[in-house]
Amino acid sequence: MKQTSIFSYFAFGFNYAITKRSGLIRYKVTEAESLLVGMLRELDTLDLPVSRKIASELEGVIEDLKSSTEEKVSDEQSELIKKVIERLDPALDAELGLRATYLLTKKRYPLDSLLNKPSELLATGTYATLDDTSKRDFNAACLLIALAQPTAAAFHLMRALEQQVKLLYFGFKKTDRLEKPMWGQMTHQLRTKKAPRPSIKLLDQLDGMRVHFRNPTQHPDAFYNIDEAQDLLSQTIAAMNSIAAELPKPKVKIV
Repeated sequence: MKQTSIFSYFAFGFNYAITKRSGLIRYKVTEAESLLVGMLRELDTLDLPVSRKIASELEGVIEDLKSSTEEKVSDEQSELIKKVIERLDPALDAELGLRATYLLTKKRYPLDSLLNKPSELLATGTYATLDDTSKRDFNAACLLIALAQPTAAAFHLMRALEQQVKLLYFGFKKTDRLEKPMWGQMTHQLRTKKAPRPSIKLLDQLDGMRVHFRNPTQHPDAFYNIDEAQDLLSQTIAAMNSIAAELPKPKVKIV
């Protein structure tokens, strides 16, 4: 998936229409050069390779304009521009006809946060406690909610949270650890160990997430709608914030 601003299509179309209509006749050489360079750049940005290949003939015109001692675009230069545009038109129509634009619908969370800044959805400092796997899963879940893929988002949310449960487990459990740590077994061992240990409130919260969401989400018949996925995101955020607040702080060596 490649993010492209709709304005890029508008800007290209506006400049293209001017060039097609006038051939840039009587335009200042510097203005014409800038407009043509911008058109080629937008064709690259919009990923229209066939149209860009045809439009590459304008590169010669651009070089000619750069070396020109005239103030305005000449008739010869204008005619060449028009000829290139005539050849470009059918290819551009065909390529753009194959494109579809999908508009993201409003969600309960800011789209910019879901797409680009998922760390903003967590309490201050929580994102820094996530390991790389948790970050990747949490980021993916936020993106999938923005793209209205709720079941996939739920799956990644539970993966992200389970990884943080492991982080909590390893933070408190220093000996006799499970060979294959599983969510339920980890919280059970944390409940039964001597202090220090996480609060019962946090362990109850995590066991509730496991029973009501993590385990059911693994079932092949489980499907979420977008509201359910956003509710789950809210509860996952709360659980991650709670874990981050109770993680043992690393000891600082005094030199």
